[in-house]
Amino acid sequence: MTNNAIELKQVSYRYARTDKYVINNLDFSVKPGEFVAVMGENGAGKSTLCQIIIGIIPNSLGGRLKGDVIVGGLNTKEASIAELATRVGIVLDDPETQLFTTSVRSEVAFGPENLNSPVEEIKERIRWVLDVVRLTGYEDRLPTALSGGQKQRLAIAAALAMRPSILVLDEATSQVDPLGVVEVLTLVKELNQKYGMTIVMTTDQSEEVAKLADRVLVLDKGSLVAEGTPRQIFSDTALFSRLMIRAPQVSQLGMKLSQAGHPLKSFPVSLEEGCQGIIELLADKPASPPKREPEAVTGVEAKPQNDVIISVKDLDYVYQPQDVKAVKNVTFDVHKGEFVAIIGQNGSGKTTVLKNLLGLLKPTSGSVMVAGMDTKTTAVAELAQHVGFVLQNPDQQLFAETVEDEISFGPRNLGLDEATVKDRLEQALKLVGLEAQRKEFPPALSKGERAKVVIASALALNPEVIVLDEPTTGQDYKGCHQIMQIARSLHEEGRTIVFVTHHMALVAEYARRVIVMCEGEILIDDSTERVFARPELVRRAHIIPPQITELCQMLPEELSLPRTPLSVSQVYETILARLGKNGNQ
Repeated sequence: MTNNAIELKQVSYRYARTDKYVINNLDFSVKPGEFVAVMGENGAGKSTLCQIIIGIIPNSLGGRLKGDVIVGGLNTKEASIAELATRVGIVLDDPETQLFTTSVRSEVAFGPENLNSPVEEIKERIRWVLDVVRLTGYEDRLPTALSGGQKQRLAIAAALAMRPSILVLDEATSQVDPLGVVEVLTLVKELNQKYGMTIVMTTDQSEEVAKLADRVLVLDKGSLVAEGTPRQIFSDTALFSRLMIRAPQVSQLGMKLSQAGHPLKSFPVSLEEGCQGIIELLADKPASPPKREPEAVTGVEAKPQNDVIISVKDLDYVYQPQDVKAVKNVTFDVHKGEFVAIIGQNGSGKTTVLKNLLGLLKPTSGSVMVAGMDTKTTAVAELAQHVGFVLQNPDQQLFAETVEDEISFGPRNLGLDEATVKDRLEQALKLVGLEAQRKEFPPALSKGERAKVVIASALALNPEVIVLDEPTTGQDYKGCHQIMQIARSLHEEGRTIVFVTHHMALVAEYARRVIVMCEGEILIDDSTERVFARPELVRRAHIIPPQITELCQMLPEELSLPRTPLSVSQVYETILARLGKNGNQ
């Protein structure tokens, strides 16, 4: 009998019909009440590890499992999934695979009811957990009618309602808005501390890992390559460069300053440590008077009206039969060649707006014009020639037997001649870097590659506008930037990009303009820098600026650092310039 909550003893695993092991000789334990974060690139084996811990492997999935996995005192080879479910809960990155009842209330109640919990206790758990995940008032809503982020919140609520002794979170906050990530993970930490709940969490939310985790495990190709405290892991520059894992932005700044010969007194992993370190580094270094930040204004700089490619006027949209008014009086224009991010809380109407742009939904009132066409009266097939759409879940758009068949389908369906179809196929494959995978079966590719196939399929139609609905959901750091670099290259070709995301660091790095939505309405529409210069206002939409922006907003103005930086490099270069002026390089 082990005293550990979880123990893996020389565990290796390969799927059926393959000789390649996706988990290699893992040997570690998790103590009761410990909060462990698991990090690594996509394909490192993180999700497989979660399936092993909860007993899906070997009880449901085939393949070969070597070694022993002890969870809550039970050997997963001997215990049934039903037995294990009384001790360990899981939340997956795709909530739709976990939701199956007809209302939010019944989804949360399902687990406790199956444990024969008293009725009043079940009611109390429903009230408590829906309040925690901000779904109070949605009790009678169909789970399928929720937004992607709301579905993920519901899956988290259903798991928390079971109050398991062990909770496994597999990228469980990937679709949750920034403030929601903080709220949910803070709650998980409270449960961890108050009830001694053991937490195993796979994530790339490094800022939250730094604040909450007791220990970090780093996987690479199924092997454990590093473990330690967040400080130990995030200060390992070589590890992060090799594996392309995202460290907190304050840690990235600390690394760059250290490499330049200006280490902070204590390596920073939190905002507070970064703030204190920079104040100490720049102490007694004269600075020019702080520049006054430009005040934010509504709207972006004026552009010729005949340059408008998307025009949304007084858009309302009501979902029936629930009579849910998802979008209210939304008005904005997008000009040719703009790179626009739409951000906001879960359920704020972002995806509803995008679907109205594509003609997948028709305005309840108001109008949407795209490339001069009214989406109310224009067929979706015709709009698709002008607007390419990439969903947050690429699997919902894939259906062909090979990558090249998937990409060729659109142009061929338009009746283009085979020479043109082939030319568009080759251009799209080259742009997304999938030439070597052209004969592959799309579902067999990694999630990042599947997303690239969907992007290539949209590009093959040669659209003027590319619309991306949370294209980086479930992607690792490397995959996020690969997708956004493709978007940037398309923008540089002159195409218009509109994307929705919860990754504020990506918004800061790539978007030129940001539309912030809150409760179905536009809260702010301005340049990226000006939007993040108003943290109190954007927080109403459950948005938290990038950590590097928060850092500089915490620092004294006398230091004359940029108040709304959009990248780590911007702050780093300003600090180096200050130090260089004073002869300290």
